[in-house]
Amino acid sequence: MEQEQTTTRQMAILLFCGLLAPLLRVIPEETGPLAGAGGWVAPILALPAFLLVLWVLGRTFRRLPRSAGLPQMYRLAFGTGLGKVLTAATGLWLAVMGAFNLRLYGESFVSSIYTDTNILIFLAVMMAVICLVSRRGFATVCRMGKLFFYVLVSTVGLVTLLGVREVRLYNLWPVWFQGWDGLLLSAGPVLSVLGFSIPILYCKGRGAIQGQGERILAVWFALLCLLLSAVGAVMIGMFGWQTAIRLQTPFFSMAKEVTLGEITERIEAVVAAVWVFSDMALLAAQVCAIVEYGKELWNGVSRKWLMWGMGIIILLGASWMDTATFELQGIWRGMQGWNIVLCYGLPLLACLLLRMQRRIRHNIWGSKDCSGPIFSIRK
Repeated sequence: MEQEQTTTRQMAILLFCGLLAPLLRVIPEETGPLAGAGGWVAPILALPAFLLVLWVLGRTFRRLPRSAGLPQMYRLAFGTGLGKVLTAATGLWLAVMGAFNLRLYGESFVSSIYTDTNILIFLAVMMAVICLVSRRGFATVCRMGKLFFYVLVSTVGLVTLLGVREVRLYNLWPVWFQGWDGLLLSAGPVLSVLGFSIPILYCKGRGAIQGQGERILAVWFALLCLLLSAVGAVMIGMFGWQTAIRLQTPFFSMAKEVTLGEITERIEAVVAAVWVFSDMALLAAQVCAIVEYGKELWNGVSRKWLMWGMGIIILLGASWMDTATFELQGIWRGMQGWNIVLCYGLPLLACLLLRMQRRIRHNIWGSKDCSGPIFSIRK
């Protein structure tokens, strides 16, 4: 059993690093067609809705035992049988998304830097490193995330500042180019990716996390969305939204365009190498979360066997996806609905059922206890 506790700040930093890469893929590739020149505003528009979800979940978990995470909340809200099914579905979805992200990371890295490299070697090495780092649990992964944070923010900040000189303001205005409805809809892809953090944040009970609080999470996710908007504005300002959405890796393309003295020709290679840190942070967090869901379903199973088993399954799934980067991004657009249902819909529905249960118990017995499934209540 993991002895070290993590803090809310450590978890927030880890997710800050892990979500940076997938979010910079949807900006402007998916926000551009919806919002046009205003695609860079999407993270700011998505932030209030995401923080509202965190607030609702935080209030619900404060009324549950400190040992309760999403699996326990599902059992209390839906009953033991259905709760286990939903826990298994969440873990399985994390494994599917882990395999998808691993393949997409590999395709992006190999196609940008080492076009002649066998991608299966890259996938195997990356998955082995992730499993080795994750073998001691979230505490170790969070310490890794803190180190990655400084490297990633320095790299993104440098590339963005250098790119400001190439920005053409007419490419950024007006933000309602595609209409206000398109501008609001552009928050959807950003919200979908931000949803990756929900099953990770709440896979364990609050007793395993020191200083659990929505304020710390709100600050870090706000910083993430502001940084994404700034980078998105520079990308769209440099290329224009019509060109930016056609680029295979817009951020790497931006890194190729900036100048930094005599090392200009290799700066994109450095950025691509550093970008692996973001990919590793999210995958490591997903593997750790899958292990926690697996432990809830198969009590007594060794954490080590669960972790390596999930690592092999994710690697096999990623290897099986024999598609190009553009095709993978198209698949992701079709999967966003499921991601929203499993990462937002189910937790919020459980919160609603527990709220109803609490009111029913209070009206019948004068009790506010939420210790059993709603449909097991008898007068």
